[in-house]
Amino acid sequence: MPIISLRKIKPPRKNSLITWLAVLLGGATLLTMLSYHGFTLKTAAGVLIFIGSVFLLVYFFLRTFHPRVLSEPVKILAVESVVLMMLLIGILIENTPGIPSYFLPAGGAGILLTVLISPVMAGIGIFVTAIFAGTLGGLSLSSFYVAAAGGMAAVFSSLNVRNRNDLNKSGLYILTANIMTVSALDMIGGQSLVPVGVNVAWGAGNALISVVIASGLLPIMENLFGITTNIRLLELGDFNQPLLKRLMLEAPGSYHHSLMVGNLAENACERIEANALLARVGAYYHDIGKLKNPQYFVENQLHMKDSHKNLKPNISALILKRHVKDGLALAEEYKIDRVVRDMVAEHHGKTLIEYFYKKVTEEDLGEDVLDEKEYRYPGPRPKSKESGVLMLADSAEAACRALAEPTYSRISAVVTKVINNKFIDGQLNNCDLTLASLEVIQESFINTLAAIYHSRIEYPEDKEENS
Repeated sequence: MPIISLRKIKPPRKNSLITWLAVLLGGATLLTMLSYHGFTLKTAAGVLIFIGSVFLLVYFFLRTFHPRVLSEPVKILAVESVVLMMLLIGILIENTPGIPSYFLPAGGAGILLTVLISPVMAGIGIFVTAIFAGTLGGLSLSSFYVAAAGGMAAVFSSLNVRNRNDLNKSGLYILTANIMTVSALDMIGGQSLVPVGVNVAWGAGNALISVVIASGLLPIMENLFGITTNIRLLELGDFNQPLLKRLMLEAPGSYHHSLMVGNLAENACERIEANALLARVGAYYHDIGKLKNPQYFVENQLHMKDSHKNLKPNISALILKRHVKDGLALAEEYKIDRVVRDMVAEHHGKTLIEYFYKKVTEEDLGEDVLDEKEYRYPGPRPKSKESGVLMLADSAEAACRALAEPTYSRISAVVTKVINNKFIDGQLNNCDLTLASLEVIQESFINTLAAIYHSRIEYPEDKEENS
């Protein structure tokens, strides 16, 4: 049964500077190959056709199966940078006597690109790297295959990297792939045991160097390209982060609410195969703007009077809307990554602040012309699955927390109403959530909230105490 998307996918606006950098990097790859093979007219034509054919092959593959990547020049730039680095290392190896081409650390490229971007882009990068390895090795099939095997082993083993120690495990997979391919190719070529053992040792060194390169360059490339990896997300999700500690101490109600929303969003994203870690960390930070005026938010008003009691509805709405802008300012101040800042900005979308809007319309407080925009959050609407799930989780948790008797049926009704209202109001139009995904998210929310807010059995000793 086909999945119906809520919107036609529109690629984000291109950054012309980064696009030109990607083109220049492709030109640098061409010049590097020319410098290695010589600048004769015949060689230059061959290298130009060769590199052009590789780039066209990759371009048509992406255009057919992953068109959105073509509108993300930062990712293309990152792949080209890693491939060019591998090309330069390959040229250095080929010009150093005694080092076999097997020593090219293609596994390092596989780890970097998988963790930084995606397994698909990593596979493309490894494919191009392996082609260059085979070309540098004198059109050697062995050099191509060893680079491809080690690189793909790195891709497979780096899919769920959550901390920097996991990179060491990837090294074991690269080591196994290198040993198998090098020994198999040497035995097919009729090599004796001693040369096979020597080449296997070089293959083992390849795995070690691959992990060293990946570990050393990963934080540098994260900062250089502005890419937030799962490793960085785990660092942001550490409760010792200064901003999260402030939230815990200065707005404990909002802090607890954020933890609950994080659990909801994470569980739902796991069910729809979105980035669950990003959703959880985004939830931790989504309400940091409430640090500016925590007393105006109901979760922080325990044993306190209602701070909105003597305020006009439009002023109250303005204070509520303000926490999004304040959150972005704090995120900038504490240098929180862009992907999390986006979730802070989008977690309410352009939702109507219904309580104060209805208060004006129902009580006729004397506003001649009622502008609905004045009672809506500034947006933008969520642009990613994770941001969309965060919006739904935020509203669902708040609504269920307000229930006097949170039975399963009531929780189910509230969650269904929240999701339906967001959908009807168009708040999910800009993200890639589908109708099928919304059904899964709804089921996940209901089960998680029912487990959290289930009614406690009143035991006999409780009755005695209350009598």
